[in-house]
Amino acid sequence: MTISNAYALLELFDSDEPMTVSLLAEKLAIDRTNVSRLCARMEESGDLVREAHPDDGRALALRLTTQGRKLARSVDESSAGHFARLARRLGGSTDRIIEALGRLERAMNLSEEDE
Repeated sequence: MTISNAYALLELFDSDEPMTVSLLAEKLAIDRTNVSRLCARMEESGDLVREAHPDDGRALALRLTTQGRKLARSVDESSAGHFARLARRLGGSTDRIIEALGRLERAMNLSEEDE
């Protein structure tokens, strides 16, 4: 499974609203054409269906199938386990490491503004 596929599964799994290819592309920060190809592969594998969008008759909504939701749940659990192991290796809790990464990101953004 590619990283893009895993992220797409998680975005669709966590979404409470119908998602279009354009919105998924925006969330993944990937070109719409590449996301469309990714969705086609996910559809072929039985993880995703495209159906009429309930609010926009011109658009298609992406929905995970039961198989896709099961796979997304597995990816989510595996990812959480991976980060918990990484946190232990770094000597801290996952929450503390996430907090530190957030501070690092904010500091990096501030230094970019200075350039």
